Amino acid sequence: MKLGKLCLVSCLLIVASLVVASCASQTTTTPPPQTTTQTQATTTAVQTSVPTTPQYGGTVTIALAREPSGFDESISQPGDAFTLHLTNQELFLGDWTKGAAGTGQATWASGSVRKISLSTGGLAESWEVTVPNKTLVFHLRKDVRFALNPSSEASRLVNGREVTAKDVATVLNKYITTPRSPLSLGDTRKAIITAIGTYDLSVTLPEENFSDMDIIGDYADVDFAPELWTKYGNLTDWRNNVGTGPFILTDYVNSSSATLKKNPNFAGTDPVGPGKGNKLPYVDTVKFVMIPDASTRISALRAAKVDILNAVFWEDAKSLRQTHPMLSEYKYYEDSGLAINMRTDKPNLPYKDKKVRQALMMATDFETIKNTWAGGEGQVVTFPILKVPEYADAYCSIEEASPAAQELYKYNVEKAKALLKDAGYPNGFSAKVAASTTAVDYLSIIKQMWAKVNVDLTIEPKEFGVYMGIFWGRAYDDMMCGGPGPVANLYIAFSFVTGPAGANFSYVDEPVAKEAKQKMMAVALTNTTEADRLHKELMKYMLEQATSIPGVAPPSYHMWWPWVKNYHGESSLGYTNFPNYLRYVWIDQAGKVALGK
Repeated sequence: MKLGKLCLVSCLLIVASLVVASCASQTTTTPPPQTTTQTQATTTAVQTSVPTTPQYGGTVTIALAREPSGFDESISQPGDAFTLHLTNQELFLGDWTKGAAGTGQATWASGSVRKISLSTGGLAESWEVTVPNKTLVFHLRKDVRFALNPSSEASRLVNGREVTAKDVATVLNKYITTPRSPLSLGDTRKAIITAIGTYDLSVTLPEENFSDMDIIGDYADVDFAPELWTKYGNLTDWRNNVGTGPFILTDYVNSSSATLKKNPNFAGTDPVGPGKGNKLPYVDTVKFVMIPDASTRISALRAAKVDILNAVFWEDAKSLRQTHPMLSEYKYYEDSGLAINMRTDKPNLPYKDKKVRQALMMATDFETIKNTWAGGEGQVVTFPILKVPEYADAYCSIEEASPAAQELYKYNVEKAKALLKDAGYPNGFSAKVAASTTAVDYLSIIKQMWAKVNVDLTIEPKEFGVYMGIFWGRAYDDMMCGGPGPVANLYIAFSFVTGPAGANFSYVDEPVAKEAKQKMMAVALTNTTEADRLHKELMKYMLEQATSIPGVAPPSYHMWWPWVKNYHGESSLGYTNFPNYLRYVWIDQAGKVALGK
């Protein structure tokens, strides 16, 4: 049974938040020490004459489980616009120096970390927060120019001109006002975005949505030339993609591959390590190969047809480890999207009663799922975030929860039946759950368990596009599987339990959560330590409410061949920006040749 998800945010994610060979001689390396507990990487590398400084040139190839969502984020999901995270830039992104290449404060492995204290400048050089009027001012880097590809009509139209704050303001305002745009579906649509001169950008949000400011900075690619929309109407044709990022999209074959070449005018430099100060990117070419079938992706890695394979399910990782012990790997946990949400707002449905929700918790044997489906190393999630280094101070473990909440995680059929009887359902009830096709195996286990308390669960699998419409629109009648599962995303966590839209998938109207959210919003961008504390305290209360049935997160692995250097198991630097880490990766060409690849 396989999850079959690409690492993403939701991705998420991931997003979405995204490696092994055979040789007799090996050494083991470990990432830099981390400030919080996390399963460490197991990294094996070949001892050839490994260069001590980064090399330029070569190609890095990675596999995608599906095609990118598109090339125009005004009408497509930014988290899945994989090529745009290389050809274009966000205002800020996850700080490479705070990951395994530097201090180890972050792993960047889960693909959905959204924390401004771990961010650094992207298109923006710096920013400042003005709390009284809830405004964030971005200071753009000067002389950042659009890539110039003589073979592209769209690129010739833009002609390598400089990006201005007016461009960014125009693009962001388009995102928050276009009905099909993901940014227009959430709280960010309330933003007031204006250019101040040539290089400064002002973004203001109401207090209750203030922490969503960072989704504008980290989620969306903003370096598009408005004249392209004027000429083409939309940018759905890949040939019309023009950005300022480290790579240029030069070829795209539907459902097959994408080829990106180095942008010689990219302004970024390597911020840490032996290559500090080097001009980025290192590799000449990035190749995406689109392989929907998981077993075929694994075969491609075995045959070294791909250099990095992100989000390898634990069963496949076990097999690869046995047959190709040279592959390097990093174990992590990502959003499995397996939380079960309920329409708590409908008085005619059982879920309005907390006793019913608690009964469903007790009817779920989390430990058995962990030890079987999740391979014995899964995380039983304490809603709504995972235990990961980036959010360690905001995480509430089962052991730290109240005794009443701890009891909910203990499998107890008789107690579950008693709660259902007290709620007026002595004979149980029927339920139906909308879900993606990838969740069917997991939900089949849940169905068998709930049958023991006379809850008859009907699984309604949906094709990906249909499911995403249900997901983002909260357009389900009874139950929905997917989010707020174990997403490492603190700053929308409060939206899971309060608010009229967004990630409040169970339609919760919770006064305690509203009060806590208001307090957190006041400090989310200026004092993440206090925001973490507030989040943890709220979770101690919310776990007892059981507004969503949390899932179990199985371990996943990022795996790669040993000639891939300056890579430690990253998926996304920041929020669902997979695979923007590729700007830092370089290829040991001699080592690759020495292995006969």
